[in-house]
Amino acid sequence: MRAKLIAANWKMNGSFALIDAMQKVLSPLLDETTCEIVICPPDVLLSSLNNKVKGSRIAVGAQNVHSETSGAFTGETSAPLLQECGVQWCIVGHSERRILFGETDDFIRSKTETLLKHGIRPILCIGETLEHRESGNHEEKVIAQLVKGLSGLAVDDQKRCVLAYEPIWAIGTGKTATPEQANSMHKIIRKELESLASSEAAENMQILYGGSVNSENAKTLLSQSEIDGALVGGASLKINAFPQIVAAGS
Repeated sequence: MRAKLIAANWKMNGSFALIDAMQKVLSPLLDETTCEIVICPPDVLLSSLNNKVKGSRIAVGAQNVHSETSGAFTGETSAPLLQECGVQWCIVGHSERRILFGETDDFIRSKTETLLKHGIRPILCIGETLEHRESGNHEEKVIAQLVKGLSGLAVDDQKRCVLAYEPIWAIGTGKTATPEQANSMHKIIRKELESLASSEAAENMQILYGGSVNSENAKTLLSQSEIDGALVGGASLKINAFPQIVAAGS
């Protein structure tokens, strides 16, 4: 049985005060929920978050990493520095990084490899645009991203990865893939994993759904057979909503 994983992507939002407030509202749930919880704040908040949640069941995640471990890359953050901040997880391949910053499948793959070498678990995002879906090429697009991201990795490394299916047309738009649409794509991804990795990896790998997940739709989405959790954007900043999403996954 795959455990549910709820990951908060704060994007370029949040504050030291929000860390305190979120920790306070999540603490009562930690003994009750079976979910794994990851919070991914902006880099400047990582150390503070780590100090606040250390020893609890809340894990610290980053939103980005560079593929190189040091060098003249102004504004970037390396995997060794993330380690020093207590980071256990890191998002790679988010559509905003792909679209706004021109990150390629090759660059995303190199980031994934760097994270794995430094003991940080990648959350690899894959997903299609509305144009891909309406043209019927959405499955092909998602599978291509998946293959580029995971093929050729050692089996043990593949097992340490988590996937996040995020239909781009549903991120921050208020639109959400129907539970049936989301579950169908998760099934397709899991089927591809059988040949890409192994039947064991396919069965055990967590595949999250992301795309306007909120406290109202979380329970229905998380009850689907192939959806193993959620990568939550805007709702993860709301202290009255994110705990409800965590509770929905229990």
